Amino acid sequence: MNKDNQISFGPDGAPFSEQFQDIYFDSNSGCQQSSAVFIQGNDIFNRLVQGQTPLTIAETGFGSGLNFLLTLQVYQKAQQERGKKPLLPLTFISVEKYPLTKEQLKKSLAILPELAEYTRSLVEQYPEKCEQMWQGKFLDGQVTLQLYFDDAASAFSGLKSKKSGLIDAWYLDGFSPRKNPDMWHPPLFEQIARLSKEQASVATFTVAGLVRRQLAEIGFRLEKKATGGKKKQMLTGIFQQGKNSGKGYRLRPGISKPHQVGIIGGGIASACAAYALTRLGVKVNLYCRDSAVAQGASSNAIGALYPLLHQQADDISLFYQQAFNRARALYRQVSDEGHEFPHQWCGLLEVSYKESLQKRQQVFEQLKSWPKTLIHGVDAEKANQLAGLDVGFGGLFMPGAGWIAPGELVKTLFDAAQATNRLKIKTDINIDRISQNEDLSWQLHSGQNSFHEKVLIICGGAESIKLNISDQLPLSSVRGQVSSMPSNQNIGELNTVLCHKGYLTPQHNNQHCIGATFEKNSFDTDARAEDDAYNLNMLDTCLPGLSPWSAEDVAASKARLRCMTPDHLPVVGPMPDIEAHKTLYAHLSKDKNWRYNQAAPVIDNLYLMTGLGARGLCSAPLLADILAADICGTPYPVDTQMLFNLAPNRFVIRDLIKGKVKDKS
Repeated sequence: MNKDNQISFGPDGAPFSEQFQDIYFDSNSGCQQSSAVFIQGNDIFNRLVQGQTPLTIAETGFGSGLNFLLTLQVYQKAQQERGKKPLLPLTFISVEKYPLTKEQLKKSLAILPELAEYTRSLVEQYPEKCEQMWQGKFLDGQVTLQLYFDDAASAFSGLKSKKSGLIDAWYLDGFSPRKNPDMWHPPLFEQIARLSKEQASVATFTVAGLVRRQLAEIGFRLEKKATGGKKKQMLTGIFQQGKNSGKGYRLRPGISKPHQVGIIGGGIASACAAYALTRLGVKVNLYCRDSAVAQGASSNAIGALYPLLHQQADDISLFYQQAFNRARALYRQVSDEGHEFPHQWCGLLEVSYKESLQKRQQVFEQLKSWPKTLIHGVDAEKANQLAGLDVGFGGLFMPGAGWIAPGELVKTLFDAAQATNRLKIKTDINIDRISQNEDLSWQLHSGQNSFHEKVLIICGGAESIKLNISDQLPLSSVRGQVSSMPSNQNIGELNTVLCHKGYLTPQHNNQHCIGATFEKNSFDTDARAEDDAYNLNMLDTCLPGLSPWSAEDVAASKARLRCMTPDHLPVVGPMPDIEAHKTLYAHLSKDKNWRYNQAAPVIDNLYLMTGLGARGLCSAPLLADILAADICGTPYPVDTQMLFNLAPNRFVIRDLIKGKVKDKS
């Protein structure tokens, strides 16, 4: 058949495929819709502006070339945004089994005057005969187009790829699976899996179950989004759970999004988890051991919110940097929605009160591992100015940090979750044991009572250590006592949180908080006068003369428990079957690089979010997003390495690699 006869043009000049009985693009909103799906859906603009490596985009169905032209347009906009520093090169790989002729291409794009300058360049270079592969150069050679005139799976199978992958972003375009089923077949998705880099993105107009299932099967985490124009929905995703990495122990189970889950806990972890899940349409039953929520570590009057940052960008610091940004964004969002809670983004000063800390500050300033907007050094004069008091030392200042009233924040998050009508809070229920039913659901035992949940999430902080099954993880309890002190005319002038070996907050409700003690392996929550004395003495030792208080001034004391892990990172994800890990991955003790594609064995329908330590205010929102992605199958907000750094099974895998577990094979 002559390809010229397969294309017709509507009254407005829009191209129409007679073969597939479908439009090439919506003539009314083609540019806007394609840009929303492919450019914005893959976050191309930001990736170009911020890119550290060249970007490679692959497309199924070149068609009229509209998506390529929009990519040229966004590349040029990104270059303008970046200024004098040139963007890294971009490679655009596309396939088209039924190509338009040069004349058809020119006529099809003539109705898009906003892309005229890019159209001219494309049409000028486009081949007279579409045979095998054609390559063109655009925007002074910065953008390369490789166009294969072949079936998508066949063309992609000929591409060479490094072990780390080739493609950063996928535009899955082309006529729908209903009208062009031959393209959307398993060999195409096998090639997509082979070529995708870790964290490669995908975006497509089609939300057909056939496409969703095949993308999920090869390792994409997917999310439906609304879009304008004739097609009301789009699909985006991230390649995060590829099954051929050789590190199967990093793979997390996929479950069907449950209608309802149960959460054990009543603090900041539970609140953030409930908020995230109810927003995604999941109903939550919350089981709280106390008579009200926020009675544990979240009950302190004032808490500091800031990231843990080391001199260099190591795994711990990178996690807390991302967690801090997410926490600020979430708390701002909740506040903007009208759910108020006491807080202040007043900054935080880590005071360099001794020589070793002054040297540390110098190293921070020399290495420049972090942006100044996150943390920067200040001298004593500037520190005094920031604090509003005579601190007497310089330090490291975090301008975006601040303080929050944790108890009120937790209640606010629960209120916001309850506003969705998807959260029920059950108080005075101490879950002391859990057991799994034959259908893999869970029984929650509380004295003589029992509750049933299909999916269970343990967010109980230090109480998680005592609960059967989760007690297999290396969690520990650390007691910390905080002292509340009355404000006065002098100390009331404090404008920022001060951290030394402990911390001192600005006043809230005419009180300051100082603390905190650090007692390992303790479950004692009784306040002690000697711990108040310790907090006062530590403040006076590190910042002499700043404190106006003595032991008689203590207004209130509160001892609470922090749940800690050996590596100082929290835990979020499915509960591992530890004995099965020891058997399945035993050879890691002999060869840490031994390839395993078998997914991590887990205890079905049981998840954890715990081990937040002293930084729950900072880490809980990001951890809740990860948990919600686990439960709902949506993209993870962190990369695969960070996901494993937080995984509950990391401890047994590391023990296997270190030879601390006997080979059971």
